Amino acid sequence: MKAQLALIILLFIFAACRTEQKTCHLIGTLKNAPDTTTLFLVNWESRTLFDSIRIVNGQIDYEFNLNHPKKFYLHNKRNKYAFRDRKSIWLEPAEVSINGDFEFFKNLEINGSNSQTEFENYNLLVDNATKKINELKEQIHFKSEEEKKNDTTKIELLQTNLSDSIVGFMLKHPNSFVTLFSLHDECYLAFRHLNKKQINEVYEKLTEDLKTSNQGTEIKKYIDLPEPPKVGDLAPEIIQTTPDGEIIKLSDYRGKYVLVDFWDSYCGPCRASHKWLRALYEKYNSEGFEILSVSSDTDKNRWVNAIKSDSITWTNISDLKGFKNEAFLRYDVKFIPQNYLVNPDGKIIKYRLCSESYADYELGQIFKD
Repeated sequence: MKAQLALIILLFIFAACRTEQKTCHLIGTLKNAPDTTTLFLVNWESRTLFDSIRIVNGQIDYEFNLNHPKKFYLHNKRNKYAFRDRKSIWLEPAEVSINGDFEFFKNLEINGSNSQTEFENYNLLVDNATKKINELKEQIHFKSEEEKKNDTTKIELLQTNLSDSIVGFMLKHPNSFVTLFSLHDECYLAFRHLNKKQINEVYEKLTEDLKTSNQGTEIKKYIDLPEPPKVGDLAPEIIQTTPDGEIIKLSDYRGKYVLVDFWDSYCGPCRASHKWLRALYEKYNSEGFEILSVSSDTDKNRWVNAIKSDSITWTNISDLKGFKNEAFLRYDVKFIPQNYLVNPDGKIIKYRLCSESYADYELGQIFKD
């Protein structure tokens, strides 16, 4: 009797575990696919390979554990052209069908994933409005001053309507991982549509489980950041380390003019600017001019190699957190290269000395006496 009771308990526990386990089952057909080929499922956030999917005679049949909706890349071995070789997809615990032509990944039809439907509707909303805005921006250069003024008003109205539409869409889906993901992008990516007040409005309506997720926590962190500094403000403190582990503070440079330069080893324009920054450093360093470079790298070796390759002789610091670098967040840096010129009292006096001639002129005015 005891043995039977123990067996029943074990079966109950096993059944409960089976119930809790969530899976995503991918099925479908790819026309024009090779007899045997492999597709690759890549985690969107980490850009790391999640798993490979074997395709035989164009048939997809693949199952994996997935607890909640998540964004992925799906690509083939070529992975060269976006329209032909890869597609961003939202998968969730359900049976999800993927059908279409192997030669045109962009046109793959995804069914069974509510998150994918939300994602496509959101993109359609943004893309349609952005297309109209960009068309006006392109045409405005060829118009009269009066027409430019009218079109500028139209552009501002379209941008306001777009941001309002995005907020409206997100508020209708407060329990959606697509909303969470898109709101996170508004905080940390360069091209944004919402201001901090709108971001906070949506955040407050998110379900508690989304608020306490990693992305939810980072959204809250962004909302709580002070307003970014502007010319005339005291430059916010930066405390980070050099490749050798030495802790450097921006306040260490009091008494000198310092150009706080934001860059990344992957950024081509940043790397190109190092040539003229070297020239300015050599020209004005003896006069009291310094450069403090802050990198958004995450790979220390790549960062160090870039410093060596570009012959950077001034101090370079980072916390190796990418665009979530604490200094990047505090200064609200979304585009690089970007820089701030700070005077000996620690105040910002110039923003974006973005060319050698402009920077040389401004520094020349400072040091001419």
